[in-house]
Amino acid sequence: MTAADPGLADRAATGPPPPLPRTKDRWPGPRPFVWAPRAHTVEVVLPATGERLPLRLVGAHEPGYWRADAELSAGTDYAFSIDGATPVPDPCSTWLPHGVRGPSRVLDPDFPWTDAAWRGTDLDVGALLRVDVPTFTPEGTLDAAADRLGEVADAGVVGVELSPVAAFDADLGPAAGVRLFAVHEPFGGPRALLRFVDRAHAHGLAVVLDAPHRWAVADGLGLHAFGPYATGSRIGPRTGARPGPAGSDSPRLNLDGSGSRGPRDFLVADAERWLRDFHVDGLLLDVEALVDRSAMPFLGELAEDVHRLGEQLGRRVALLVDGPGRSDRLTTVVHDILAAPGDDDRAQDLRRLAQDVFPPTTSPWRPPSLRRAHRATQRASSVLVRDLTRLPAANRSVPWTPDALDADLAAGVTDDDRACLLTFAILAGTPPVLDTEHVPVPARDARSRRLVAWTRTLVGLRPAASADRDLPVEVRTDGTTLLGRRGRTAVALVTGTEPASLDVAGLPEGTRLVAAWDPARTTYAEGTLSLPPRSPAVLHTGPVDR
Repeated sequence: MTAADPGLADRAATGPPPPLPRTKDRWPGPRPFVWAPRAHTVEVVLPATGERLPLRLVGAHEPGYWRADAELSAGTDYAFSIDGATPVPDPCSTWLPHGVRGPSRVLDPDFPWTDAAWRGTDLDVGALLRVDVPTFTPEGTLDAAADRLGEVADAGVVGVELSPVAAFDADLGPAAGVRLFAVHEPFGGPRALLRFVDRAHAHGLAVVLDAPHRWAVADGLGLHAFGPYATGSRIGPRTGARPGPAGSDSPRLNLDGSGSRGPRDFLVADAERWLRDFHVDGLLLDVEALVDRSAMPFLGELAEDVHRLGEQLGRRVALLVDGPGRSDRLTTVVHDILAAPGDDDRAQDLRRLAQDVFPPTTSPWRPPSLRRAHRATQRASSVLVRDLTRLPAANRSVPWTPDALDADLAAGVTDDDRACLLTFAILAGTPPVLDTEHVPVPARDARSRRLVAWTRTLVGLRPAASADRDLPVEVRTDGTTLLGRRGRTAVALVTGTEPASLDVAGLPEGTRLVAAWDPARTTYAEGTLSLPPRSPAVLHTGPVDR
């Protein structure tokens, strides 16, 4: 007997999808449970004893799912055998101490959490710092990264965005396939991530996890043995990517074809696990990997589920929507500036920077499936965070970024340039994701401390600037001076190599200078703002709550 699993092509988009069945509420867990709609038999194989324990079909109310009769003890290694074939890891493996192709291990769910008072934070108003686990510390581990969280908090950010931590083959790289539910063992494994999140919350920092969905159903993972996790189409190789596994195209997740209920449950269960069991505050979604053409788009279904989960948990949770061409406006302009560093080119590029980074006041462009998802999930819109602005290195380690951008982005950039980019990114209105090249954590010298202090000042001004983000943006250039204004906040900059003055008499009464990168050489009096070259200043009308 095989287990049938209908697709979603004919599902009517008449309201939110039903919640997952109760048997999946703690999936994955100690009781083996797997989706294998085409299997005749499924067995749990215990390598330590050689035992093979049969699983049973759950029933028509959960088509395609198999479940064991009993739980396995924490620490037990196991694998699944489909129709008597070679044992393979659980697609939802929570712990893979033997690598992504070795047996799964049951994770002990108990952890001594100390964050009972944590209620989350508003990621729309604050700024995040991108933490790339392999490069953030010499050790390249989550525990070592956690030791620096106090210094991250000192920069004034509201949280960290972790680069992907999903388990992968260290020899082939994550683009050759990741196990979404497991934490990469060289990073410290799942217990290290639990410790990291707990310590982050103790420092008042939210944790956003980058979910590398485009690598989740790669051919080498063997998910086809269980069912149609992938479609026949593929996500093309990243422009500029290196040859080999890291640049190969990836199969597309089956979110709207025959048998798509299983992959959808798989992704929803993965999101629930990080948010519920690991206390993560948000997930970064690669919209290109998750688009589909069903009547109820998956992004809408996921948003509804996460909204319900947040209500159950009693704290803020979020889905950050990103992908190719969505948050890299800043990176693109910076690349052009570095490629043509002459004064005239720099002035032109900085004017374009001011226009490109400040988003339009109309509704932002979204792919068709995301627009349909938004209409279908008005109730869940509070969990969606869109239109991020990434600093260059924060854009470099996301799964969709071309490898060609890895090199030479920081060459020739001065601290004045970094201060300018921080100013535009943090005060633009869209949620910014900063990087450690512009916010050097840990700050070990005077120049690093100056950049961190500037970041803290700007983040303190961000709530006042964000309050006006629905207002139109005015960008004025005169010679080598640039003034960008939205509502009560204005950013001023001299793009040339000599000091200059700006006539700002037209700004509302009560406008004052609230921040300057070089305060000793910046003056504001009688409607005139005098600035040294490439030294940003911020003007604001009215009080600023910091």
